[in-house]
Amino acid sequence: MSRPCLGLVLAVVVLLSCGGTSNTPTGPTAAGVTAQTSDLPSGLVKCDLTGDIQSFISKEQTPDPQAAKSIAADWEAAKKDGATAAYAALYTDSAEHCNGIKRSATDLGAATYKLVVNFVIQYRDEKSAAAAFKGDHPIFGFSPSELRSGAGGVVEGSKTGLTANSIALTQPVGNQLFYIALWQNKQFMVILTILNIDANAAKSAAMRENSRIK
Repeated sequence: MSRPCLGLVLAVVVLLSCGGTSNTPTGPTAAGVTAQTSDLPSGLVKCDLTGDIQSFISKEQTPDPQAAKSIAADWEAAKKDGATAAYAALYTDSAEHCNGIKRSATDLGAATYKLVVNFVIQYRDEKSAAAAFKGDHPIFGFSPSELRSGAGGVVEGSKTGLTANSIALTQPVGNQLFYIALWQNKQFMVILTILNIDANAAKSAAMRENSRIK
């Protein structure tokens, strides 16, 4: 082998063995933690609002500018508390309902169809995430104190099946069933709202999502 060719081979070996993987991210990401189709009962479809937080805000800007503005403000506040990334995942039982979610006139709290709304916020470290949870500042419309104000059906800590820093509300309201969980695990804060799905299935979805935070 000629000396120039040998030099080229050595350069490639050094690149692959030393520098080729130096920028590869390690550990879970906000996108990887969020609710997956496999976590949920069959028949649900992923809505196109699903995506990173900036994408979510952009997609909401035209159909519901007020919601986009509110979420953007919450995201800016979260970043001041150490948040570095966030991802939203939405599922429902039809493409028609996915489209309806975007409209400002749609009251999601009154939905009688199956609906999953999930936000995962990643912080720079576990300490920042825990402080954000314990600080009780509302983010994307949710906080531990607001869930505690629910009339019954609230459990906290180990009783949720999630983490020490967790709270979950299971509440039937008329012909609706709400499951809302908020928890912190390592550097992540998770907000999971599930409507009109069996309570055991909803809790199972939360536990599966939480298991991806390692």
